[in-house]
Amino acid sequence: MECCMNDLFIQGLTIDWNRVRPYNYVRQIPAISGIDTFTFHKPITFFVGENGSGKSTLL
Repeated sequence: MECCMNDLFIQGLTIDWNRVRPYNYVRQIPAISGIDTFTFHKPITFFVGENGSGKSTLL
């Protein structure tokens, strides 16, 4: 098994607009409307968790 650091990072994402319901709030965000693919050229980190789980404390 071979691994390199690039395998640990999200390199991009794709939005399948056919799977997003017509009145979903995501369709109302002007910054991403009409964009199908995001490509990240540098490493990016997401902090994801429920309210009160300590995301802000960690930062």
